[in-house]
Amino acid sequence: MILNKKFMIRIAKMAAPAVLLLQLVAFGCKKDSTHPREIVPKAELTQRILDSTGLIANLFSDTSFVVVPGVEETDLHFQNEAGYSTHVYLLKVDLNHEGIRLQAGTPYGSKPFALQTVPVMAQYLDSAGNRVVAGLNADFFSTVGEPRGIAIKDGKILKTTWANARSASFVGVKDDGAVFIGNREDFDNMKDEFRDALGAGQILVWNNAVQVQTDVSIEPRTAVGINENGIMVFAVVDGRSFYYSNGISITDLGILLKACGSTTVVNLDGGGSSTFMIKHPLAPVWQVRNRPSDGNNRAVGNSWMIIADQP
Repeated sequence: MILNKKFMIRIAKMAAPAVLLLQLVAFGCKKDSTHPREIVPKAELTQRILDSTGLIANLFSDTSFVVVPGVEETDLHFQNEAGYSTHVYLLKVDLNHEGIRLQAGTPYGSKPFALQTVPVMAQYLDSAGNRVVAGLNADFFSTVGEPRGIAIKDGKILKTTWANARSASFVGVKDDGAVFIGNREDFDNMKDEFRDALGAGQILVWNNAVQVQTDVSIEPRTAVGINENGIMVFAVVDGRSFYYSNGISITDLGILLKACGSTTVVNLDGGGSSTFMIKHPLAPVWQVRNRPSDGNNRAVGNSWMIIADQP
């Protein structure tokens, strides 16, 4: 078959853009092994997580700043090993720093069983010499605000029972300000030693060993850890938002906080309850730093407040 020369030239011109597009796609998909992505962490806790875990595949950003002396916030945004976007908020609290302490927050200051957001609870505790500089949600709770675990507030025992197997631990503050995290047996033996104590969930790290959990779901989470030197680290991981942050499993949450130096870690309430609040160092406001998955601040049963002895 003989084709007209002009017709052949016209076909070639029509095909050229498609060929160019295929060349560009092929070029763009070619792996550039000479320029791998360089992860350069700025924060101490970020470096710890990178050094001892495989949780971070690509680090997009990390920032760290002092809320008040003795209290430091670190924010991370990374792609995890499964390829999902993850936002983590960490609060490092040095209980050895003069004037820094932990205090339980309950609705309306003293009402044991009710519901209130963490920022509003802070208003009832904040006063001269007892300034709330940060706050996070604490124990699981019922629809009317009754905590699932134990509760002691200002030396008054409010609840000594546990709702279910998930309520396996607690966080307690002794009269001298020392913080202790333990299990049910510890509470039974020590309950008279605490000024404040609130229940918690599964034990994620015990005696510096990660406890593998049967719950493998990926959700927004809150947890807290401590080590023998009195350094606490709270963590909130946002979730349920594909492009922003997907969440984390509770086993990986334990791995993360162990990397931050915690030798004992317990799970706190998560999901829409996860709240990470600070008294912003640049403005006189309590600011919720994370993005609760409900789209607003959920009213919760109780909270942990970080207090500074400030005017």
